[in-house]
Amino acid sequence: MAMLSASLLLGWTVASRVGIYRLRLVTGRLLAAVPDSIMPRHFNVLPPPPPEYVGVWDVDPAVARRRLRSEFGFRRLVRAYFHCYERDGRSVHEVGSFVYRSDGWTSTHQLHVRLFPIEKGRTELWCHWELNANVSPLAHLRREGYDPAEGERRLRELLIDEPISEGDADSAGP
Repeated sequence: MAMLSASLLLGWTVASRVGIYRLRLVTGRLLAAVPDSIMPRHFNVLPPPPPEYVGVWDVDPAVARRRLRSEFGFRRLVRAYFHCYERDGRSVHEVGSFVYRSDGWTSTHQLHVRLFPIEKGRTELWCHWELNANVSPLAHLRREGYDPAEGERRLRELLIDEPISEGDADSAGP
C-alpha cells in the first residue's frame, strides 16, 4: 500500500509540474503511432466527431487552458479518449481536455470541452454535453445523454463575452 501511495504521489507531482495536457499530448502521440488493430479500443486515438465542432476562440491554447480553469470553473479531464485529426497533411492533437460540472464532482451531467491549436495562436473548441462518468460510468460509456448541440449551447452561455467564431465544421477538423 505504501508503494502504491508513493507511486500515485510521484505521478501526480510529475503531472502537476509537467502539465496534464503535455502528458496527454505525449501519450496521444505515442498511442497514435500504434496500429488500431492491436490497440484496445479505449486507447485508440480518434478524430473528434464533427457535430462537436463549436468554432475558434481567438486566444492562444495556453491562455484558453488557464482561463477555462481560473475564470470559468472548468477542471482538467485526465480520463478521456485521445483525439487527433489531419489538417493540411499534418496530425493535429488536442492540447486540452476540460470538464465543467455545475454541481461539482457529483453533477449528473458534464460539459466536456476539447482544445486544438490553430494558426495565428488561436484555439479550436469542440464540445459535448454528457452524463458524468463519475456518477453514471456505464451509461456514460454507452453515450446515453450525449448531446453536442446542448454542449455548444452551454459553452457559448458560459463564454458569452468571449471572441468565439460561429462553428463551420466544413472548414475544420476531420
